[in-house]
Amino acid sequence: MKKSLLYQPFKIRNIEIKNRVIMAPGANLLCSDTGVMTQEGLEWAKARAKGGLGVVGVGQSMVNPTPPAMSGFVLDLTTDKSINGMFRMTEMIRQMGAKSTIELVYMDFGDVNKPDNEMSEEDLSKIRTEDFTGINDKLANKMPADLTMKDIRRIVGYYIDAAVRCKRAGFDMVLVHGAHGMFISDFLSPVRNRRTDEYGGSFENRCRIVDDILTGIREAIGPDMAIEYRLSAEEKKKDGLTLNDQLAFARHIQDKIDILYVSAGVMENDETATFIFPPAYYERGVNVHYAKHFKDALSIPVGTVGGIDMALAEKIVDEGKADVVTMLRATIADPHLVNKARLGKYDEIRPCVRCNTCINQPHYFFLPVRCAVNPEAGRESDVFRIPYPLKSKNIVVIGGGPSGMQAARTAAQRGHHVTLYEKDNSLGGMLNIAAEGKLKTDLRAYLNWAVRETVKSPDITLKLGTAATYDDIKALNPNAVIVSVGATPLIPLIPGINGKNSIWAGDVESDRVSVGNRVIIAGGGLTGLETAISLSREGKEVTIIEMMPFDKVIMSAPVVNMVALSMLVREQGIDYMAETRLIAVTENRIRVEGPDKKETWMECDTLVHALGMTPNRAEALLFEDTADEVYYTGDCSVTRGNLWTATSSAHHIALEL
Repeated sequence: MKKSLLYQPFKIRNIEIKNRVIMAPGANLLCSDTGVMTQEGLEWAKARAKGGLGVVGVGQSMVNPTPPAMSGFVLDLTTDKSINGMFRMTEMIRQMGAKSTIELVYMDFGDVNKPDNEMSEEDLSKIRTEDFTGINDKLANKMPADLTMKDIRRIVGYYIDAAVRCKRAGFDMVLVHGAHGMFISDFLSPVRNRRTDEYGGSFENRCRIVDDILTGIREAIGPDMAIEYRLSAEEKKKDGLTLNDQLAFARHIQDKIDILYVSAGVMENDETATFIFPPAYYERGVNVHYAKHFKDALSIPVGTVGGIDMALAEKIVDEGKADVVTMLRATIADPHLVNKARLGKYDEIRPCVRCNTCINQPHYFFLPVRCAVNPEAGRESDVFRIPYPLKSKNIVVIGGGPSGMQAARTAAQRGHHVTLYEKDNSLGGMLNIAAEGKLKTDLRAYLNWAVRETVKSPDITLKLGTAATYDDIKALNPNAVIVSVGATPLIPLIPGINGKNSIWAGDVESDRVSVGNRVIIAGGGLTGLETAISLSREGKEVTIIEMMPFDKVIMSAPVVNMVALSMLVREQGIDYMAETRLIAVTENRIRVEGPDKKETWMECDTLVHALGMTPNRAEALLFEDTADEVYYTGDCSVTRGNLWTATSSAHHIALEL
């Protein structure tokens, strides 16, 4: 069988990369609070370079001074102090056979970009203490016309100085980020750029600041490094840059750059951010069609991005839709995916479920990157910090859901012998039900992978169809017991909720029950929204009631995914009633209390409740003294669990055994 072009060497300028898979930039927030590289950041990069990527990069590295809330944990390229750590990174990447790149980002924070000697102490104090909550909205308010010529020269200088530091640190390429509503893209817009001097007005003038940046970088770094540029093919907002606008701009700058990466959307608008981080509800490769337009129009290589896995990456390159493929979330889920795919071991690749946990942590809460399916992501250095045990231990795991399987696999990988009890005849626990939903193709792929990897481990003895008992566990004389007995659906004490027309969302998604034509879903969180969309697509008349305000609901799960779901809810014409509490259920209607505290009746054929889960704590505590060491992981140990809490808690407990 002919090997895909994806794994053939490729040149960007004079830089030869070993394949056409490039790590897309992203903020992992693994730097120190002073903006220099840490060991965690180094090990993060090393894992992905070792895993076979052609190019490994650092995302969101700031070329300009930033406020305290934003300046820490991403690389600060305004100081030579960052060079030492960056050099260690590029050296490590090179040793693993990959090339290195770094994303140069400018964000305008007003007066914070002015040198301290141009500001009063009062202004400085305000910047240091300002609350940067809702930073996207604040950035969106700054316009090119607000800048003086001195400001523009300063911005251009920031990029050039940063690129020089990156060259000194050994990077092979520098990536100028002009996509997703970055400030320099505002200059390109005839709507947002109201300047009347040489940086506004005509098309050439609106391109001038980017021309100055790219020309200045090339003159400063010389011919050996490659310059990359990233843009949004369409900004997908009112009066935003269009495909034709960006094609013209790309033609204009192509002689100044060596490769163009094509994305879509803007970060300031959560709805268009769904194209930047497409969730599981979107088709994979949602932005690929844009890349083909640019590839046909330009004489330089073009890369694409957007929910791509290895099978799709091969197809994209082999069909000539793009020259290279960039991916981030898939490399977080499995840093070794390229090597596995190159060897034909596709079943061994840990699938990314596109839950956007990795995006939610850094982008919305300024926290270090984490992954729902790869508990080592962002914590790679823990593997080296914790020595392997001197002798094998006898470990018992109770529960074969995602947490129990993760605990068993990690313990087995550490050299222990594991006995895993699962009361059902198959592994997976509640994930078997969750993955049956019509929007859960990615989750189903992960479940299948987790089961395969657990079953094939020679150091895991499976006890399927066997409910663990206290006496059974004590008889094994285990060194440690890990209890992962999960959670059960929460059914509040509401009159009539156990009636024949009231059913649990999990049974709906798995087609275990029939549903009437008029459906009310109680619970407007992630599960409720997914269930509503599935039923609406079947032709049901669906209404959602939710006790909390929607702005709080939207933060109850990764924001991008919740926004995508709310968009689909609107498109389906589903009525969403926030701040509405379920009071009672009868055979063909329910009683609710609205935001005005008034009670009303609502007609329905079926009530579907998606009101969360309750931890099986009492069941878990039955095993509390079955060994000297007893641990509780997953949904039985937390108030509100998810796949991330399940896998991460299990992994890090097993890692310490």
